[in-house]
Amino acid sequence: MMEKFDFLVRYWELRTRYEAVGAALEASERIELLSLLQLLSGGLSLLGPGSSSRRGLPVQLTAGSGFLAADLKEVTSERLLVGAAEMLPAGFRTIVYIADAVTGVEYSVPCTVAWSREDEPCMMALCPDGIPTRAHFTVPIAGLFRSPLGIGPAGHRVQA
Repeated sequence: MMEKFDFLVRYWELRTRYEAVGAALEASERIELLSLLQLLSGGLSLLGPGSSSRRGLPVQLTAGSGFLAADLKEVTSERLLVGAAEMLPAGFRTIVYIADAVTGVEYSVPCTVAWSREDEPCMMALCPDGIPTRAHFTVPIAGLFRSPLGIGPAGHRVQA
């Protein structure tokens, strides 16, 4: 599932750079963008057959001064359909955070709310409108932590 999302993140990155930023893509990137366009034209279902439409992939949205928990229900190359406990108004800019603990990859996708419907849960269509990021993270060993300030010798761990 996350491999498919990785394709979409790469597609959004290349498309945004090509359309909005005005940065010329290298020849290999243009070929990659055309290949991804062909792949996505056939439709790409993230959740796959047999998955429940009631529960999607857990994500977080930036909302005001905090985060809003949501479920990613459907993803296409043009939109992300999410369900959440609260509704964000149309035109609201947000960032969708998706983390995969198995692979240690976190995605951030800037989006604009295209439409929202107050329901149980509130449904929203989000349109990617910026350059997404993909980052690796590590989960610390239980009971051990490192100083965020980098104090102490390299590799030094403190037992909690």
